[in-house]
Amino acid sequence: MIKVLKFYADWCGPCKTYAPVFDKVMSESNVEYENINVDKDTTGLAAKYKVRSIPLTVFINEDGTSTKELGSLSEEKLKQLIK
Repeated sequence: MIKVLKFYADWCGPCKTYAPVFDKVMSESNVEYENINVDKDTTGLAAKYKVRSIPLTVFINEDGTSTKELGSLSEEKLKQLIK
């Protein structure tokens, strides 16, 4: 199973545009996911994944490897990446 992390900030325009797409796709899938506000991150995940730009989506595979996608993803692209 894939875990999906979305890094964002409240002030980020592209993040606001991407949020409904991300939320819709995640609600229709059976993957574990988390939204992480980089300005309020107390988990250390933003540092762990070296977040330098947002929105950033990180896909963590079962074997612990991860891939990053920078920017707003289309609904189709996001669905493709979580399969």
